[in-house]
Amino acid sequence: KDYAKETLTMLGLTESTGTPDFSKTSCSSGCGESTVGIYKTKDDIGDSYYFRGDVENNYVYFANKYWRIIRINGDGSVRMIYAGTNVHPNGYDDSNTRDMDIGDSVFNSSWEDNSYVGFMYGTTGASTYAETHANTNDSTIKTALDTWYTNNIKNTTNEQYVADAIYCNDRSLDTTSDGTGAGTSETDYGADYRLYDNKTPTLKCSQVNDRFTKSAAVSGVTGNGKLTNAIGLITADEVAYAGGTYTSENSKYYLYTGNYYWTMSPSYFNGSYALEFRVRSAGYLGGSNVDGINAVRAVISLSSGALSSGTGTKTDPFKIG
Repeated sequence: KDYAKETLTMLGLTESTGTPDFSKTSCSSGCGESTVGIYKTKDDIGDSYYFRGDVENNYVYFANKYWRIIRINGDGSVRMIYAGTNVHPNGYDDSNTRDMDIGDSVFNSSWEDNSYVGFMYGTTGASTYAETHANTNDSTIKTALDTWYTNNIKNTTNEQYVADAIYCNDRSLDTTSDGTGAGTSETDYGADYRLYDNKTPTLKCSQVNDRFTKSAAVSGVTGNGKLTNAIGLITADEVAYAGGTYTSENSKYYLYTGNYYWTMSPSYFNGSYALEFRVRSAGYLGGSNVDGINAVRAVISLSSGALSSGTGTKTDPFKIG
């Protein structure tokens, strides 16, 4: 059963035709291609419908904040990224007003080990991958997200609409490199190979250890059950699906803010520094040392059926009830 299609139809939205080229940026005019709309691919649960380019039908108003829908998850829940206390058009440069993020943070305050690419991390200086990437310690950015969630959503009437979902901190290894992912071994991670070399993003999270969930499973798919709250970050793959690339600027698609902000995807460990993907100020993907300060844009999912009014535009966003 296509639960995501049911949600899409309920919201009055339709799938676009064509196949995007993920080596190119996307917007209506002036980008590598104009594949703007809603497209289908697979996630861990089933079919997922993602928004691409400078779409104008993915605005949500929830918990007194504006959000933009990233995609409809395979179970029909709606994944969305924080977009401010005011509504902003595509291409809005937020570098001065800073309304489209929840604040600044390092990803992790330490950097000299493979473990620090983790949303949670294990033992530094360990000799094995499993010890290095055990989900034992909260990252600095996870703590920042939990604090924001506690202050804005937890124990409010809005929390009943927040759905558990899989937030992928993909620490799978680039199989073309020799890195082990342990200790200080020079290591390239999966997203770096997919997005830099192959231009083939994915919404699937191959390792259970990297599937950050609040419950033990989401819609029958096993997660790691390590989230305190059902909140995470966008992945670098989701940025690629939306119309961002590794090297080309895009100031027109809906994820552009004019600021640097974190994703949840590890890039590589160069022997001295752990690097995580971020969206750069010009709208394209790149690596950042995990101890660098970048903006934080919270990502949450709403249960299927929660959004029951609105048309998704700036002036008439989707809403609860």
